[in-house]
Amino acid sequence: DLGKREAARRIASAFARRAYRRPAAPDEIETLLKVFDLADGQDEVFAESIKLMLKATLVSPAFLYLTPDDGSLVGDDGAIVALGDHQLASRLSYLFWSTMPDDELAALADARTLHLPATIAAQVRRLIADPRSRALFAGFGAPWLGLDKLPDLAVDEQRFPLMTKPLREAMYEEGALVFAAILREDRSLVEFVDCDFTFLNATLARIYGLEGTVSGAQMTRVHLTDGNRGGVLTMPGVLAVTSLPTRTSPPRRGRWVLEQILGQAPPPPPANVAALEAQDTAANTALTLRQRTERHRADPVCAGCHRTMDPIGFGLEVFDVSGRVRDHDDTGGVVDARGELPGKARFSGPVELKRIIAGRSAEFTRTLTAKLLAYALGRALTGYDQVVVDDIAAAVIKDGGKFDTLLTEIATSLPFRYRRPR
Repeated sequence: DLGKREAARRIASAFARRAYRRPAAPDEIETLLKVFDLADGQDEVFAESIKLMLKATLVSPAFLYLTPDDGSLVGDDGAIVALGDHQLASRLSYLFWSTMPDDELAALADARTLHLPATIAAQVRRLIADPRSRALFAGFGAPWLGLDKLPDLAVDEQRFPLMTKPLREAMYEEGALVFAAILREDRSLVEFVDCDFTFLNATLARIYGLEGTVSGAQMTRVHLTDGNRGGVLTMPGVLAVTSLPTRTSPPRRGRWVLEQILGQAPPPPPANVAALEAQDTAANTALTLRQRTERHRADPVCAGCHRTMDPIGFGLEVFDVSGRVRDHDDTGGVVDARGELPGKARFSGPVELKRIIAGRSAEFTRTLTAKLLAYALGRALTGYDQVVVDDIAAAVIKDGGKFDTLLTEIATSLPFRYRRPR
């Protein structure tokens, strides 16, 4: 029979292997055993002493953080070192699944072969194919598109009665399913900007004007024939979160396109500038929303921000807060969807807006690369990282702009596989 301490050692080793996502270092096991000894020395029953030891495991930095394989948290300042295979397994698993490595990743880490680029690439494909990869949308895709804001989004329900909880849930699910399709079907990143399919149920089909085509609560893949539709720019959920509670907002929609699609940040707004509604005058009441926005932009104080954002947002004014197509804006004026992108690229409506942005696929690829690399690393990018972003984006473009190529390039990149000890 095993003695109490040897039994505790075996329990500590097995539990810490799972909790730390790697084999525990000898000194880590000894630390846990000291906790067991403390309880055992006070005549606690064996089970209670083990419980205290397991609690100590779950408050350890090795459980709370993805620590190096040797259990160290610090190292030589400035030294760049490769991640151990177990830490790499955790980084991959949490990137795609938001949970601990499975048995296959753990076995590759134990064999110390996971770090090989070909092995990483094969695991990326496997992780993507697994249904658990939906976590990548929840962690990255939804915040990128702003769809994580839908549940708590403030909307005037009297003006937009269709913005119910079931509709918001369908809007989120549409984004998740399109994201998954582009990821798993070997599609190009450009299809985020413009594609000919989406996923709808009966609730969301009303927004698209396709209520006669789709029925039931189940999300169904639908082929789109309306050029105004298709892609994230015209998704009802995105249009909703870039609106105000009572009306659409060309500046918000334009800013979203600049930042999330083209990777360009407009200058910060000046302090103490009144909102558009606060500038109501007798002269303004007869103006359309576009005319009032243009008058607002005519103020030199406001022009710096709005001259790039507003002309993009105007192209999406054919959609109301809930994403329905309309001919008149929230003031009752006729919608004028002419606009302009940076570089004097003029367009008239969503069809031409999407076509122009799709033609700037290199800009979009680099933008998405930078955002996804920052998410994968769990930190803001630094100067050197921008060189890596350029190299990854170039490799993705060379391979046809495939989404899975982007993720493979990130997972095999130097910043993902190495660390700088602090």
